[in-house]
Amino acid sequence: MLREKIQSLTQNLTPLYGPREAANIAQYLAEEHFSKPFVRSNPTLDNVQLAWWEAASKRLIGCEPVQYVLGKAWFYGRQFTVNPAVLIPRPETEELVETIIKSNPHPTSRILDIGTGSGCIAITLSLELPQTEIFAIDISPAALEVATHNATQLGAKVDNRHADILHFEPFVDTLPLFDVIVSNPPYIDPADKETMHPNVLQYEPLSALFADHSDALVFYTRIGEFGMQKLQSGGQLYFEIPETRATEIKTRLSALGYQNLTLLPDLQGKPRILIAQKP
Repeated sequence: MLREKIQSLTQNLTPLYGPREAANIAQYLAEEHFSKPFVRSNPTLDNVQLAWWEAASKRLIGCEPVQYVLGKAWFYGRQFTVNPAVLIPRPETEELVETIIKSNPHPTSRILDIGTGSGCIAITLSLELPQTEIFAIDISPAALEVATHNATQLGAKVDNRHADILHFEPFVDTLPLFDVIVSNPPYIDPADKETMHPNVLQYEPLSALFADHSDALVFYTRIGEFGMQKLQSGGQLYFEIPETRATEIKTRLSALGYQNLTLLPDLQGKPRILIAQKP
């Protein structure tokens, strides 16, 4: 019976995640793959279904995130394809997108997403602000493949480009001016690896998590410098930031000349969104 399989998987995942999260993961796996009505009916799995469940369970017990096992993740009410080439979309990033959608005064504006990954930010903005011209860049060709696939599947129009924002000088003149630049850049200090869960370290792309060990905030500085060249006067940067480095990032952007710097809290009240305006 499926309910017994879910309970067994929950027990096996509990040492990794604790009882509540383990139960949520096991239930989520079943409902996303089989559907909620199927799970509620508590059927006996046939051989094909059982083989899939056992293979998926083995991957989860090996600390692989459930989104990678399923090959999909939800973001802003839409389902995105994900694999280990891209970060799994987080709720905090949904809040970042929601902020842009609600505060964007120019529906015909031009927006750039830096480090697009799965494309969740750029695609959501394209679909929610259909008159807006959306561009996105990423250093990873594999990530851009995922982003392009997601844009096609979801019917979004995004101009995806391969580029390294840390070395933007070769391509800066190939892009137009923007009203908004948004980014959830790598910002974790490599020294913090020891505190991170294996399901992140072993499976999610490290290049999208960790910044240069000599300066964990290097992306904020370089994107700020890029924005000074490519934002319209009055244009805005929207960043997802580490809560513990908010003041330092504000100081860096102020030194670059940005004004009206605003910190916004996430649903837990932690400062996770920073908005800065080019004069």
